[in-house]
Amino acid sequence: MTTHDEPRADAANRKPGLAFKLLAVPLVTLSAVLGLGFAKWCRTSCYEPAPTAPQSAGPKLSDRYFQKWEKPDFVLLLSGQQHGYLLPCGCSDPQYGGLVRRYNLVQMLRARGWDVVAVDVGDVPQMKGPAGLANVQGQLKYATAMKAMKAIGYKAVGVGEYEAVAPLSKLMDEWALNEPEPRILAANLTNRDEYPGQIFDWKLAQPKKGGLKVGITVIVGPIVEEKVKAKDPTPKFGDTAGALNKALAEMAKEGVDLPVLLYQGYVATPNKQFPKMQPEGIECAKAFPQFRVMLCLDESDEPPANPLFVDQGPGKPKTLVARVGHKAKYVSVVGVYKTGKPNDPFEFRYQSIELGEEFNTPKGEEAQNPVARLMEDYTKELKNGNYLAQYPQTKHPFAVAMAGSTPEYVGSSVVAAADVCKKCHGNAYDVWKSSKHSHAYQTLVKDAKNPSNRQFDAECIVCHTVGFGYKSGFESLEKTPKLINVGCESCHGPASEHVKNPQNKDWYALLNPWKPGKNETPAEEAKRINLTDAMCQRCHDSDNDVTWTHKGFERKWPLIDH
Repeated sequence: MTTHDEPRADAANRKPGLAFKLLAVPLVTLSAVLGLGFAKWCRTSCYEPAPTAPQSAGPKLSDRYFQKWEKPDFVLLLSGQQHGYLLPCGCSDPQYGGLVRRYNLVQMLRARGWDVVAVDVGDVPQMKGPAGLANVQGQLKYATAMKAMKAIGYKAVGVGEYEAVAPLSKLMDEWALNEPEPRILAANLTNRDEYPGQIFDWKLAQPKKGGLKVGITVIVGPIVEEKVKAKDPTPKFGDTAGALNKALAEMAKEGVDLPVLLYQGYVATPNKQFPKMQPEGIECAKAFPQFRVMLCLDESDEPPANPLFVDQGPGKPKTLVARVGHKAKYVSVVGVYKTGKPNDPFEFRYQSIELGEEFNTPKGEEAQNPVARLMEDYTKELKNGNYLAQYPQTKHPFAVAMAGSTPEYVGSSVVAAADVCKKCHGNAYDVWKSSKHSHAYQTLVKDAKNPSNRQFDAECIVCHTVGFGYKSGFESLEKTPKLINVGCESCHGPASEHVKNPQNKDWYALLNPWKPGKNETPAEEAKRINLTDAMCQRCHDSDNDVTWTHKGFERKWPLIDH
């Protein structure tokens, strides 16, 4: 195997992600990857970038990626842990990820003449809706994601915790009964008879050129298995070694050149944040060195820029272990090169790619992008299926806090027949009316494009209207026009009882816990500000409002301070 001691400088410059970062954890039994470039396990010669083939449409690939790569025999595109994120919401910039951008990346690679074998470790669906919503759209989002991955050209997708507890049978009936690709894999699912013809041991993939055969398999590790058991004991996993030996034997019969393992497990050691973490991915790599490339789960939204390398002993090829983070913000590309050496037949290059705005579809070309069309179909189905009406309405916490009361939303919208809040709170109302909150609904109707119809998406509506999901809260523009936009009651809660009796101190305190008290101490002030900030972050979270980072509350609160 070819190695060198100097770090390469050909990895793309990585911009710091704006998602929440989790602390890195110690790693054991690894060959560390240092510096900005590819580490000890890569090609030593320098090459000019491969010429880019002409593209009929779509964005162009930046020169900062794949510097000095010669044309690979093929590339592996690695993804996973999507957690239901189909595309950036668009409420702030810059946001990362999305299946449309992933499709554009793959088209860029193919425009270079590179064969792409795309695989996903799993955890495609979401477990719950955002902002406390029920998971009403989860199954439709899963089907849309799988259709998108089919359009991208994925060969295999693993079963993970998120699929297993969906429940698994529901998702498989949605997709695997009807579609042969992407193939759903879980080699150590022991009760596969309960999912006939839907879940398989492994998948054979063959790049178009070069005659190589790639074998892909998926294993659910012990930690994920325990998580699944705690939530849904129906899917049963076990016998990791036996499942992998069986898959490898079948791959050998088919003449597979490169076995690839998608491992539903972690590579990190226990730490304060993740006390149950175990380096099981590394242990698996050591036990099965036949898998030269592994994709494991990651603990954070933003993955490391470089892969890990598991040392298999003197003179033996190392195992490349990749991680790609959460929420479809990143993918990894592994360049595969034949060496002609019997004991070390492949060399690899690695590129982690942050799917930013440079991968957007150019304006006017959305109709040429099949994944963009799928996103449009998704929001149309939300509209046509009246998904807003499918969400249950629960009691607001105020109804519990004040026994015997039935507080309702009265509305402060400028389209309301009577601006109830304005009558007594004129100055506060004027501040609100001049803010972006007062036309939040219209941003979904007029500004949101590609896809459109966002006003029929509950996962957008919940943060652009008043009280969606609560009794008497927003239902639709037709039924509750006075509750569009982010109104007074979005933060203060349903105010009907306060309107009936404005002098009631209990209701006043309940509606306004953020008002400074008399003789407030610094500790009390800090607690109140933190409470207010947390309330704002129910919608201004790290995914939807990337500008909230770096003291966002301190910068933005003065804009609406009333």
